[in-house]
Amino acid sequence: MRKLIAICLFASVFFAGAQVAELQPGLALTWRVGESKALTVVPNLWLYVPAGQSPSPFVPAGRFTATFEGFVNIDLRGDYSFLVTGKGGVKLEVNNAVLLDLKGIGGVTQAKTKSVRLNKGANAIKVIYSSPSKGDAQLRLFWSERPDKPLPHEPIRNGQLTHLPGAPLTQASLVETGREIYLEHRCQRCHVSEGAGIPELAMTGPDFTAIGDRRHRSWMAQWILDPKAQRSSARMPKLLHGETAPAEAAAMAAYLSTLKGPAKPAKEFPKADFEVAEELAGQLNCVGCHTLPGTAVVEGKLSLDHINRKFPAGELVDFLRAPDRHYAWTRMPKFGITAQEAWNLSQWLRVKAQAHAEPKRDKNPAGIAHGKKLVTTRGCINCHNHKGENKFTAPDLSSLTIDKWMGGCLAEKADGKTPHFGFAPDQRTALRTFAATDLESLHRHDPAEFARRQMRVLNCNVCHGELEGFPKLDTIGLKLKPEWMQLLFEGSLKQRPRPWLPHRMPAFPARAKVLAQGLAMSHGYAPKTSVEKMPVNAKLAEVGRKLVGVDGGFSCVACHGVKNRDPLQVFEAQGVNFARAGARLHPDYYLRWMLDPLRVDSQSRMPDYFDEDARSVLVDVLEGDAKKQIEAIRQYLRQGNQMKIPTMQ
Repeated sequence: MRKLIAICLFASVFFAGAQVAELQPGLALTWRVGESKALTVVPNLWLYVPAGQSPSPFVPAGRFTATFEGFVNIDLRGDYSFLVTGKGGVKLEVNNAVLLDLKGIGGVTQAKTKSVRLNKGANAIKVIYSSPSKGDAQLRLFWSERPDKPLPHEPIRNGQLTHLPGAPLTQASLVETGREIYLEHRCQRCHVSEGAGIPELAMTGPDFTAIGDRRHRSWMAQWILDPKAQRSSARMPKLLHGETAPAEAAAMAAYLSTLKGPAKPAKEFPKADFEVAEELAGQLNCVGCHTLPGTAVVEGKLSLDHINRKFPAGELVDFLRAPDRHYAWTRMPKFGITAQEAWNLSQWLRVKAQAHAEPKRDKNPAGIAHGKKLVTTRGCINCHNHKGENKFTAPDLSSLTIDKWMGGCLAEKADGKTPHFGFAPDQRTALRTFAATDLESLHRHDPAEFARRQMRVLNCNVCHGELEGFPKLDTIGLKLKPEWMQLLFEGSLKQRPRPWLPHRMPAFPARAKVLAQGLAMSHGYAPKTSVEKMPVNAKLAEVGRKLVGVDGGFSCVACHGVKNRDPLQVFEAQGVNFARAGARLHPDYYLRWMLDPLRVDSQSRMPDYFDEDARSVLVDVLEGDAKKQIEAIRQYLRQGNQMKIPTMQ
């Protein structure tokens, strides 16, 4: 009776609160380390924190508790069970009923609950996790809506997890946003802070080396004068103010235009193919981040109408091929396009963009000298790599009392002395909220938090979940091993996994390693995949080889190539070459995928060969046990380029 009363009271409180605030995506997470506490919102019930590291930038390192709170939403009432794996202590409550209460999980251990009835709509869920006394902390929680079937538990879909917002979470979100703005605008390049660094503390602006070759002088003058007038999303501040600003900007541009490299050899290209270029622009999904020349400007996208004003002849080709050559932390993707592709695309864009004739100017030694002095005294070298002496100084971060965050760079209007970023009111509020913290978060690196932030900064979702072959990112760390993801993000894979797809995955080399590790950790995996202790089971691998072939097997080779052999007959969509599959996939994801591909990815063309009782259509192989057959195929895939070709005729 007491439990019934408690549930009724909870329901009345929940629905009363829901009338005030709508449920928001993700779960509320509270980190506690000693007396320190931090709140955030996370997409799911996973974590991995290496021993000795901070679980969040906003709390110190040490033993911690992580409390996840919110609701799991379902369309129809049903029976579910939950599975927890990891290292540490876990208490799981669903609708105020305790389903698990484990004081500590030694090693990598699994614990499964009994079946529990969940109601249609929102069901309260709470998980309190305690890190172990030594070693890495790890938590992964899954569920099953088919607990009576011999099928693995699966991730709770991100869209099914929600939380009620409130003032503490709003405040925490402001702090996180302020920290992100601080990092992305390179504030740390001027306001130095002592302590261990995080990756973004090394971020600089574009290198000044040979910038006189790479940019038109007139464009540099306009950019220096007012960056946001050229690009509303510009991170660079307005450095010059007052009546002398245009002349000073021109002088700085004049000096920068003298910074040139060795003469480049002449390059000859045939006539550009505009039809091919337009097709390539579609393959690269340029319109995901840009509006093309001659089209209406869209808020949040960068117009390319300016490219003739910005790039001298030939320089756009080099930029398209290697946008990170002089700017490692650029947000411009590196697509690895060929010289001919870059030529076609650059000329197609130039014809569509506004015409520009760079005005000729006589050399003015006095003006150039003045520009050089301005470059060294106005803070340019704080962000841009340059051999010149830096004569600009700014207060250390520790000396900026809270009242100083009300003016200076954060002033609503330029005061004529300090750099002016033109922050919007909500950005200034977020920065000042962040300033009210101890600022130690600038020296605590959390790869999982880095990954979530960088995917937003890089605009990954304009392709992932939108373009064919680009899956949603909500479970990408569950699927792919971090070592393989790093190669993908670096652009160093020797072969694309799906070379037949028209769209291309870009590379972001400066972010690759930490981004891959962060994606793994945010899904409850270690940043480095453990090497399997057992060698490939040759006997099982041979069974797997037969299972993927056409003679008594599943005829997987109809859609999947093997080493240098193409697939026999692709029905709807080609699959990844088997020689490259084993290095990509986590084993537990692979098992779920093989048992029910459409359940993992509703857009998949992969056929389903096994039923809900984990039975195979090939009943004479390994007793018709689906899991045994799937493991046999995995052992075959583990061989990589050493695998033998299966029967393909």
